[in-house]
Amino acid sequence: MVDRKLAVLGAGVIGSSIIRSLMGSGKEWKIIATVKSDESLNKVKSLGIEVSKDNVYAVKSSDIVLLSIKPSQLINLADEISPYVNDKLIISVVAAAPIRWLSKKFIGAKIVRAMPNINSETSSSFTAISTNVNIDSQLKKLVEEIFSTIGTYEWVDEKYMNALTALSGSAPAFLAEIIDALALGGIATGLPRELAYKAVLYTMQGTAKTLLEKGWSPHYIRDLVITPAGTTIKGIMVLQGNGLKKSIMEAVLEAQNRADEIEGSIFS
Repeated sequence: MVDRKLAVLGAGVIGSSIIRSLMGSGKEWKIIATVKSDESLNKVKSLGIEVSKDNVYAVKSSDIVLLSIKPSQLINLADEISPYVNDKLIISVVAAAPIRWLSKKFIGAKIVRAMPNINSETSSSFTAISTNVNIDSQLKKLVEEIFSTIGTYEWVDEKYMNALTALSGSAPAFLAEIIDALALGGIATGLPRELAYKAVLYTMQGTAKTLLEKGWSPHYIRDLVITPAGTTIKGIMVLQGNGLKKSIMEAVLEAQNRADEIEGSIFS
C-alpha cells in the first residue's frame, strides 16, 4: 500500500503549484518540500507543509518523490538521493531527462516522466506523462491524481516527450508573445491598454474553449470568421505575408532541438 506521502524536491513555480493543488484537492496528502534558500523556505512554508533543505531526509520520509528542478541540477541530486529510492515512485518533471537515464540513476525505483506547464498555476496545465514500466493500477491512479489537480493529462509514448516539452512546456511563452502583439496592435488603434489586453485574453480563452468543445479545426473557425474583402481576411494576408505560421512552426522545432541538445549533453 503506497500512502500519499510526497517529497517535492525543488519547490519552484511548478513544484509549488502542484503542492497548492494537492493541498486543496480534498485528499489527505502528507507533503514535504525541499528548497535551497531561507527565502524560499519561508515562502513555501506558507503553503502549510513541511519544508527542509535536506533532500535525503525528504526522500526517506516519502513514498513518492517529485523531481522539479533544472536539468543541470539533476546529476548531483541523483547522486545524493539514489541510495534511498528503492521501491519508491520517482516522478520527474525535469525537462529533457529521459527515463533510461533516470532508471540507471534510481535503481529499484519506479520511474514516471512528466511535462506540465506554467498553467498549473491556475489548474489549467496540459501534462504529458510517460513511463517504461508497467506500474500497478494504484500507482497509476496516484500519478493521475497528482496531475489531474493541475489540469488535463495524457499518457504518451516517451518518444514524444521532447516535442511536447517544446509544444506544451514552451507554448505558454509563445502564446504570451502573440497575446502581447495583439494587445499592442489594439493599443496602436487607440484602445486603452487595459481594455486591449482584456479583449485579447478573453478572445484567446474563448477561441480555445470553442475549439475544444465544438471539436472544430482552427481553419474551420477561421473560415467562419472571414468574409470576402472583409477586415479579417485583410489581417490574415498581413500575417501570412510576414510568415507568422512559418515562424511559429520553426519556434517549436527549435525548442525541441534544444531539448534534444540538453538530453544529449547532460543525460547521455
